[in-house]
Amino acid sequence: MKQDIRDLFKDDDLSGKTLPEQHRQEFYEQLKANRPRRTSKLNTNYLFKVAAMVVLFVALAVVLFSKTETVNTVVEETPIETQIDAIEKQYLANIDAEWERFIKVANDEKLVKRYRVKLDGLDQDYQEISKQFKLDNNNIQVIESLVDNLKTRLQLLKDIQEHIKLLNQKNEQYETISI
Repeated sequence: MKQDIRDLFKDDDLSGKTLPEQHRQEFYEQLKANRPRRTSKLNTNYLFKVAAMVVLFVALAVVLFSKTETVNTVVEETPIETQIDAIEKQYLANIDAEWERFIKVANDEKLVKRYRVKLDGLDQDYQEISKQFKLDNNNIQVIESLVDNLKTRLQLLKDIQEHIKLLNQKNEQYETISI
């Protein structure tokens, strides 16, 4: 029963027919119509997971960056810086002590306010000089300016104390009445 398949279709009526010219286009349109449609809905759970991963990644990066930044900023102080810090602490402690004594003794609010303004001005100058010192800690002029500012503030407070002592002595002399 061996037969050639071509011989089977030679005698058939279909062999002489041709396909219409629009057959290919119609076939593609039918394929598209029967194909299941894909929806482009984004899965919200998927979006939340991606957003959470991005937030965690950014937070981790910030933490690691800040850790490395703090490690890099820890620098050993030079001997000059440690000496300046010690001098600064000593002067500031003396200035605070003198100011507290002045406030306890002073009765005149205007006087206290006037000296407070002067000390605040000197303190602002000191902060500016301190910034310059941090930028260039080997500059002798900046170091001298820091120390001079502290000395000026301390001397101002000592002058205030002397002024108040003189005023108190004069008041005591006037209070003493001899008969």
